[in-house]
Amino acid sequence: MKYYTKRPLMMAIAALINAPYIEAAEITNKTLPEVKVKAAVEKEPAYKADTSSTGLKFEAPIRDIPQSVSVVKEELIKSQNAFNLRDALKNVSGLTIAAGEGGRTGDSITLRGFAANSDTYMDGAKENGQYFRDTFFIDRAEVLKGASSVLFGRGSTGGVINTIAKKPLKTTHAQADFTYGNYDFKRTTVDAGTAINDQVSVRLNALYQDADSYRDYNYNDRWGIAPSVKLDITPDTDLTLLLLHQEEKSVFDYGVPMIGGKPANVPVNQFYGFKDDLLQTFDTSIVTAIFNHRFNSDFAVRNTSRYGNYDREYRTLLFTGAPRGTGAAATVRRTQALRESPQENYYNQTDFTFKKPILGFNNTLLFGAEIGWENFTFRSKNSVIPNSVADISIYNPISSPTSGLRRANDLATDRITRTNSIAGYVLDQFEITPQWKLLAGGRYNIFQAKQDDHLLNANDFERTDHQWSRRAGLVWQPKDWQAYYFSYGTSFNPSAETFALAANTANLKPEQNQNLEVGAKVDLFDGRLSATGALFRLEKTNARTTDPNDSTLTILAGEQKTDGFEFGLAGDILPDWSLSATYAYLDAEVTKSTTFATGLVSGQSQPLQGKRSVNVPQNSGVVWTSYHITPEWEIGGGVFMASSRFTDAVNEVSLPGYARLDATVAYHQKHYDIQINAFNLLDKVYYESGQNNTALPATPLSGQVTVRVKY
Repeated sequence: MKYYTKRPLMMAIAALINAPYIEAAEITNKTLPEVKVKAAVEKEPAYKADTSSTGLKFEAPIRDIPQSVSVVKEELIKSQNAFNLRDALKNVSGLTIAAGEGGRTGDSITLRGFAANSDTYMDGAKENGQYFRDTFFIDRAEVLKGASSVLFGRGSTGGVINTIAKKPLKTTHAQADFTYGNYDFKRTTVDAGTAINDQVSVRLNALYQDADSYRDYNYNDRWGIAPSVKLDITPDTDLTLLLLHQEEKSVFDYGVPMIGGKPANVPVNQFYGFKDDLLQTFDTSIVTAIFNHRFNSDFAVRNTSRYGNYDREYRTLLFTGAPRGTGAAATVRRTQALRESPQENYYNQTDFTFKKPILGFNNTLLFGAEIGWENFTFRSKNSVIPNSVADISIYNPISSPTSGLRRANDLATDRITRTNSIAGYVLDQFEITPQWKLLAGGRYNIFQAKQDDHLLNANDFERTDHQWSRRAGLVWQPKDWQAYYFSYGTSFNPSAETFALAANTANLKPEQNQNLEVGAKVDLFDGRLSATGALFRLEKTNARTTDPNDSTLTILAGEQKTDGFEFGLAGDILPDWSLSATYAYLDAEVTKSTTFATGLVSGQSQPLQGKRSVNVPQNSGVVWTSYHITPEWEIGGGVFMASSRFTDAVNEVSLPGYARLDATVAYHQKHYDIQINAFNLLDKVYYESGQNNTALPATPLSGQVTVRVKY
């Protein structure tokens, strides 16, 4: 066959082969109609946290932690305008706010029926100074519940409160909040940061607050600054430096008198102090350095160093003894003292994390060491007050002239307590199967305290305690959205836990506590909403109590327990509907004691055995929800409730139960928000905290407007 006879066939074959390319070329020369693609961005649930750095000392899924953990995120704090840590912690089940005891001021917290005054931490390291913590520098607050001395050493009986400070980000951001409210409340905060280059990021948080109060003669002037810098030294090494400085001027005010075992029926604004003689100042500085290094994908180290300096000076106003007289003639006697208590802390802790399969099973090993020292000084001068000035009418108080006061020249108390702590710990999380995880660990702690009394050498004491703590837990995860657990943990309370030793406690070994808990953590609605529940018994097995053979001595023969149940919901019910709800039932009582105390109402001596624990409501809870009607408009609100609780050891004085209703409305735009918050909408008279002789009324009906500018 000649070539020309093949040509038509070859041209046909070539046309078939090149047809797609010709068509494509023709298409590329045409203009296609515009196609718009829209995809919804997956939004993280506003109030739900999936991880915590508190339960295992490293960032871990909450479902892997065999213990109850509550996380209060910044979104919830902002929605409620919770400017103080104690207000943010009201969202945590089983936690109540207490009045300062024994001269203590600042945040005072009861957790699962036990005092948690020394159990405050920041980024996992001890931060137990006495001041009122603001939320301007807090990214979130995490609360680990139950005995936890394995992780945190002394105390931590009811649990620990661990705040996570805001740290530098790689993105550039700036935000300023301006708030104005009732009682001439004025507050401004700034949060700004940027990455200077690939290795250096910086952030600055600042606060200024100037506020009067619903309480007569009260005010709160506060300012703070919290700069931070992060250095990414290498891809595997970084160093974060943080400073917190906060100062405050306010009024020492425990509220209104108790009469007949309940708060006096007087206006919530009624003040019983000396209006021209007010003093309460706080000056707090905390420096923190956090160093992280990854040796490889399996082995990492984290070192945290912290220095804290806490200065406070205040003039107390306390009521002493039961009210005198009846009806309109009832009076109460006042006492006053000038006090100061500077405190210095230094802590350094090093945590190693080793993730390496053992015999084919996944395994995470945590081990480390901690050293620290604390110096706490307490000085006090009592005022000499004539009876004519000391006694004040409960129902018709008349402010007395300060000229009737005379302060003693000599100190009534002048002592310093120095503590040293050394600890080593190990914790292992072993994956038996993908569904079963075992956690076990221990800690050995040496805690030494020395008290020097500058006024009386007989009050010089020294004590050293050597203590083992244990923890074990088992987690069953049949599905990736379910986790069920059992846990056991211990804690100890040495005599000098809160910086005080006495003749009847200096020779006592630490009190011992244990927590038994079963619980469940379940994710609902494709992980948008988490449901948690826990059933627990927390008991102190050798509480301090009076020696029945010598009332001047103290022995370790008492018992105290809390049986409880708690439940929580956090996350999104719908993409635009967020919810945070908590409830706790606490049955807390002194089950064994030989100590007697005199009732302020009956005047009779009564045993503490069988009495309910102080400041523990049997039922308490919070429900807070918010809903975006449109992308711009948001409404929300909630109920804070608690049943009645006793404020004295013999259960004759109590605070009534309450339910408080709050609400919020917000308008959101790209570069600004406007938010209105209303508190106590029903103007309910209730009391936030109390003591034997006093009750502090809570905020009446009030409101605030916040304008937030953001970039």
